[in-house]
Formats: sequence, structure tokens, C-alpha cells
Amino acid sequence: MRKFLFLWMGIFIAARVVWADSASPTPTITPTSSATPNVDTKWVPPPDIDNDSKTFDANVVAHFSNDSINPNFSLVDFSAIRQLDENDVSAVGKVRFTKPLSSYDDVTELELREANVSLSEPWIEFRIGRMDLSDIVSTTHFFGRYPLMGERRLDGIKVYIPFKFFFGVEDYKSVSSPPTSLSFFYFPTLFSTQDAVIDGSQGFFMGQARMKLDLGDLRTVLLFNLGASSSDFYNYGSVSGNPTYSICGEANLAKNYSLYFEYGVQNSADSTDTGAFVVGTKLSHLFTWDFISVDQIIFEAELPMGDNLNNPFTGGNGINPSLGGIPQTALYGRARVRIRSIFINFNITNSMNDFTFARLNSSNINTSLPLPIGGGNETDGLEIPLSSTSYSNWVFSTDIGVSF
Repeated sequence: MRKFLFLWMGIFIAARVVWADSASPTPTITPTSSATPNVDTKWVPPPDIDNDSKTFDANVVAHFSNDSINPNFSLVDFSAIRQLDENDVSAVGKVRFTKPLSSYDDVTELELREANVSLSEPWIEFRIGRMDLSDIVSTTHFFGRYPLMGERRLDGIKVYIPFKFFFGVEDYKSVSSPPTSLSFFYFPTLFSTQDAVIDGSQGFFMGQARMKLDLGDLRTVLLFNLGASSSDFYNYGSVSGNPTYSICGEANLAKNYSLYFEYGVQNSADSTDTGAFVVGTKLSHLFTWDFISVDQIIFEAELPMGDNLNNPFTGGNGINPSLGGIPQTALYGRARVRIRSIFINFNITNSMNDFTFARLNSSNINTSLPLPIGGGNETDGLEIPLSSTSYSNWVFSTDIGVSF
């Protein structure tokens, strides 16, 4: 009896195992495709804007000058900036409202000073729109930017490629090399609005190599700009169709004291008559006495390399050389003083806008383009034109305002 009991128990267990195996589906192997998986085409909204990356700035200024070309006026600057954030996008917009000193409230001039957007990746940046090139193409603060005929703000495209140089130094604890870079620019025109033709005939191309090196408290930067226009407009300017170039350098000690220079040639086929050299110094954060602070002092000197009486960009006159003059050393000085939150800028110069479009006039050149075809030198900071009628005549400007 006990044997039969164990036999039935064994048959029951075996039957359960067989039934379980037959109930379980046999797994099948699905062959995998080597084709590229389908891309999800579902619409994705743009990334949220980080409010911490947005800033709004303003300047309210009263401007006084004895420069007859630029009368006294009041101005307001508004700027909106989207700092580079996790979306790899940044943007800058800046407008200026200007009115002469009078009893009227009408704004006589509205300027779009900057309006550009950029897309930045770790190895490349694209920027397009109206850009302020003051600190990008030169180390100077008033003179300089010779390949661009002294212009500070231009519409165009910039491609920025950062990379690093390796230096033969052993003590890397005291030496650092921030990303050095190559940049490429295209500007549809360097001329003013009434002269601009956006069909490629006035196009200007420029490349730049930038190298930075920090040695403890000493920071240095070296720039090399090389450009050329697509057409020949003026033999003695950077829009001659021939290469134009400049070399700039700056040595900054402890972020407060710097020496800088720029050597530029506007037409490489005539480097002597179209060359100039600028040397300058900037002192920052000097001292504070009670509620008065001296924030900055700048001094610059521009030395022309040639004295061709036919070069209209340096006072020459190709129509009647006897009426022309030769360029002379020009100087520029600036001091910024602050009374608590109120800043006072004082600028002085004897510059006649040599090596800029503003030097041209109807008596020294025959041109099919209406004059003026471009601007001249502008003061540091607020970037307001300031020019003299003679090397022996000093002109000055004073700005009193508040930033917020």
C-alpha cells in the first residue's frame, strides 16, 4: 500500500512538471535590424529662459562739449542682455535716446547701438547682428581699429573658435593660458547708411588671432587682425582691395595698471603712408577720498608713420596738394571720477580724426559717395564722437550721469 502511495505521488509530480512546461510559451528570437532607429519627430518647445541670465541696464547722462560738431545734449541708454546660460544662447540689445539741451521734450535721435544674438558651443561660437567691436579688435580706447577705419560698431557675422597654445614653461602653478582663439568676421559694408549697398560689392572680410597669457599678477594679450575689402574704393584706406592689418598688445598688472599699443597699416601696398602707431596707458581704481573716487585715467598718443600730401585720410588733398596738410601726433586723455553713484567723465583731445572716414570732405577727395561715409574717433565708455579742427586746438567733453 505504501509503495502505491509513493508511486502515485511521483506520477502526480511528474505530470505537474510536464503541464507547466507545455503551458509556458516557447520564446522566439526576433532578429534585430541594423538600420538607424526612427527619430522622434514630436514637437519640442524651446527651453525655458533662465531669469537669472537676463539683465537690464541704463545710463542717464548730461553731455557737455566745446566740439562744435557734437553739441550739448542729454542721453539715455537702455540695454538688455541675456547672458550665456545652459541653453548656449546669448543676446545683447542697446538703444540710445538723445536730445539737445532745450525746452523741448522731443527726442531728436534714436540709435540702435547693439543688436546681436549668438549660439555658443565649447569649440565654436556664431554671432550675428550689430556688434560693438571696441574691445574685440583692439586694445586701444580712442585711436586705433585701423583695419575698420576706426569704426566701433558694425553689422556683420562673427565666427569664434577657441583653442589653446602650449608654452615651454615648467612652473605651471604661476602661468595660465585662457582659451586662445581664432575669429572670422564678415561685414556687408563699412560705410554709413546712405552709402551702404548690401550686394557684396562693399563686403569686408577680416580674421583675427588672439593669444592670452597670465603670469601671476601680469596678464598679457596679443592680437593680430588681417582683412581686405571686396572692391577698391580708396587707395589710402583699408577699403582699397589690398590687405590691411594691425598688431595689438596689452600688459595688465594686477588688473589696475596697463600699457598697450596698436600698429596698423590700412593698405599693405603703401604701408608707410597708411601706417600709424598708438601707445597708451590706463590706470584703474586709483583711490577713494571720503565720498569721491578716482576710478580711471587714460592717456593715448597716435603717431602717423607717413606724411603723404595726397592721403585724404591724414589731411592730404589729392585734388590740390597745396591745400593739404601732413598728419601730426594726436593725443587723447580721459579721467573718470565718481561722487558716490554719480560718475563724471572728462575727455580731451587734439585729434582731427586721422585714419578714419570722418577725415574726408568734399574739398580733399572726389567721390561718388555722399559725405560723410563713416564716423570718426569716439570717447571711451559712452562712445561719443570728439574731434578738433586743428592739432593746436584742444577740445573736451564732460559727461555727468548715473548707471542703474
